[in-house]
Amino acid sequence: MNKSAFMDKMFYDLAPLPENERNELLARCEECFRIGLEQGKTEEEIVAELGYPSQPPSEPPFEPLRPEAPYGQASYSDRVPPPEAWGFPPPGRPDRAGRDVPRFIGVGALLLFLNLLVMIPVFASLFAAFVSVCVASLATLLAPLALVAETSLYGEFTNAKLMMSLGMTGIGMILADLALLFGRGLFRAAKAYAGWNYRTLKGR
Repeated sequence: MNKSAFMDKMFYDLAPLPENERNELLARCEECFRIGLEQGKTEEEIVAELGYPSQPPSEPPFEPLRPEAPYGQASYSDRVPPPEAWGFPPPGRPDRAGRDVPRFIGVGALLLFLNLLVMIPVFASLFAAFVSVCVASLATLLAPLALVAETSLYGEFTNAKLMMSLGMTGIGMILADLALLFGRGLFRAAKAYAGWNYRTLKGR
């Protein structure tokens, strides 16, 4: 049996499983073939290691399983590792998250208090600081325009005011770079913290 026939059998034998679990098992089989081929093994040898004996030429082609067929009653299903061996719950049995409602509620409550009392104020303060840097950068970058407006209104132009406006522009460029770095860091931190909340809530 080559890889193509093996994967077809796996697909039909695992038909009773949910789609995400079936795809995970098939992806792991693909990985086994990739590693085996890199080690110089043939597809038939890899199939034998995975638990499917080569099919005799005289054997009639297998019949696709009906979706309603229960796992374990399909042809070749006794040769496929059960879902528990791959870390999945068997069909009809709720997964760990469904059985662990108290932990989900408790962790959710702790995360809620942590976010409301600590992290949301911290991120709000950081965001306010970011806005302040942006406003200061914009104000200093507009110093030459302010000088032009003042000169057109009052006609009081001096070299000192020109040098000051140029200096403020330089400071504004530095603040703009700082604001860009600050904004990127704040966005990454918020994204990482949101991901940590999600993984903690899921028990990962």
